[in-house]
Amino acid sequence: MSHGRKTLLRAVVPATVLALALTGCGSDDDSSDGGKKGKSSSADKTEQGSQDKEKEQEDEAPSGPLTVGQTAPGTHDFDMSSGKAKLQITSQKVDKGTNADLLAAGLKSKDVKGQYPVFVYFKYNVKSAQKLDQPDFNIKARVLGDDDKPGKKLIAIGASDIKGGCPADDDDKTWKAGMTDSLCSTFLLPEGTEPKQVAWAGDLSNPLLWNVK
Repeated sequence: MSHGRKTLLRAVVPATVLALALTGCGSDDDSSDGGKKGKSSSADKTEQGSQDKEKEQEDEAPSGPLTVGQTAPGTHDFDMSSGKAKLQITSQKVDKGTNADLLAAGLKSKDVKGQYPVFVYFKYNVKSAQKLDQPDFNIKARVLGDDDKPGKKLIAIGASDIKGGCPADDDDKTWKAGMTDSLCSTFLLPEGTEPKQVAWAGDLSNPLLWNVK
């Protein structure tokens, strides 16, 4: 496991919540691998066996990082209290703001001193779903900065939208099989550093990773 992936596991902690005062303005199986290594003639393969192998490869996570803008191969499981789904996942884009943008949105200087916002967009194609109740697929999203240090997820209560940042959430959005849409999350990184990778940690032992261009 790479250092980045080990660090990512340590990043799985509750999001930092900045509660703002409201103003008057309102606010992987070895046995299956062994089967791949052994050579067998086409006569020995059944149609069902070929289909099983194709599905196994489809669900396999990539062995190395992708690049932001690419879609991860296969489908990936989302299993939370809000429902279950199999997703096709694309790391769509990564945008950056400034510390001044945070202050202009109403966040307190002491809460965000020396930090700036990173806006991470993922696109999800729901291949199958069970009991999806306004799920936050981005709860699995992460961002890694210099030295693989994880960014803090920002949940700003009572603040204005951050200029150039994530659009307002549609809390009433209903997800269902066949739907494709994007979600955005805001993370904080120290000023003077850069976002190096974004991740989707559906499988904590083998998260999907994308290098930021």
